[in-house]
Amino acid sequence: MNQEHTLEPGNTYAVQSGAYAGEMLIYIGKGQHSYSFLAVPTMLNRSVPCNSFDLARNSGILEFVEKVPDDVVQLSTVQYNENEKLNN
Repeated sequence: MNQEHTLEPGNTYAVQSGAYAGEMLIYIGKGQHSYSFLAVPTMLNRSVPCNSFDLARNSGILEFVEKVPDDVVQLSTVQYNENEKLNN
């Protein structure tokens, strides 16, 4: 299933299979070669290489769920940044 649409902060994807099955990934932003997500309910940062994300989305491993409200995007971004501070 091809779900070509523009990634925007707050886009949320359900992980359908693999090691992270059951997590929801809230898109935070893009790095040089990867996309940054906050995983829910674990509240852990996930960095996904761009090509891996595209493959997973197009093969149904990741399924678009919704774009969360702006206040959730803001809170998710704050949590992501706090996680980054703790990990550096």
